[in-house]
Amino acid sequence: MIITTIAVAAGGAFGALVRYMVSERLNSDFPWGTFFVNMIGSFLLGLYITIGGPDVLNSMYAAGFLGALTTFSTLQFELVTLYKKDKRKVLYYLVLTYTLGLTAAWTGYLIAAKI
Repeated sequence: MIITTIAVAAGGAFGALVRYMVSERLNSDFPWGTFFVNMIGSFLLGLYITIGGPDVLNSMYAAGFLGALTTFSTLQFELVTLYKKDKRKVLYYLVLTYTLGLTAAWTGYLIAAKI
């Protein structure tokens, strides 16, 4: 149990750091950084749930790294921020994120299923 907890914390710290660095680099008047990490994270999760691995590695990678890399709370914060700045972009961001996020996860799953 303690090993798994440490693994999740380590993966989460790294995932949060990567998300922060990408967002700092790519976010402008539109949250492209968060969009990008959510798409990549969805794709990688689709791959990983098909391939799998040892329990501790699953916890570190899926719950830790990908859980911190992709973030629902940041998405919601950015939706509210966009709403305050440009109401038209909110629906665009929301539809784009969920449609392409599901597509990315499904694509990752299909690719991994063929390996």
